[in-house]
Amino acid sequence: MCKALLHYPKVRCPNDGSDRFDWCAVSGRGTVFSYIVVHRAFHAAFMPDLPYVVAVVELEEGVRLMSNVIGVDHGDVRVGMPVHLTWDDASGPYPLPKFTPLKSDSK
Repeated sequence: MCKALLHYPKVRCPNDGSDRFDWCAVSGRGTVFSYIVVHRAFHAAFMPDLPYVVAVVELEEGVRLMSNVIGVDHGDVRVGMPVHLTWDDASGPYPLPKFTPLKSDSK
């Protein structure tokens, strides 16, 4: 096991081919690597959220994941914006990871 961090879970590590994995805690802090503002919902359930931000967030540990940036006007989101993890419990029994701007970066 090489200790490489991976997201999303895979069958084998792309770094060393191992099929042995462990979960680990991460800081929850990261930066917006890339993003789009969605103005047209692909499903009716998302219409109340329009417009919303879909972003690739790079965690401090180097792992990137796709999520939403919430708690900020979509026009204020930018590449490099510091964000931190929060959980959306409204999604039922499986909370979704979302990100909000760090207080020091909010306007």
